[in-house]
Amino acid sequence: MAHTRSRSTTDQTLEQQNDEELSALHGKIKALRSLTGQVTIDILDDSSRQNDQLDRTGNTFTSFANSLFSTSRHHSRSMAANSTLRQYRTIAYVVAGVVFIWLLFKVWPSGSAPPPIEDAL
Repeated sequence: MAHTRSRSTTDQTLEQQNDEELSALHGKIKALRSLTGQVTIDILDDSSRQNDQLDRTGNTFTSFANSLFSTSRHHSRSMAANSTLRQYRTIAYVVAGVVFIWLLFKVWPSGSAPPPIEDAL
């Protein structure tokens, strides 16, 4: 009979330990569910922010494209209304400006400063 009693005490102890472990496991599951819910909400918020940013970027590019198209159309009308001589003059000014900048960089290579004013006098 003593052997049966010790066995039932051992069984009760093991069952009590199982119940404690089960309660701890339920607590961990609740914590994970709470964390998973928060992560899901964070992902949803982040995707909404990114979608808003993409919409704003798309609107900005659309606005820029419309402005560029309008400027191009205005330039085409302006050049068509002007004489050919004026067009050639504009092209010559642009080419001369590019050549001037190129010569300026050739005279003063990158990394060196222009000569001091005192040396020139």
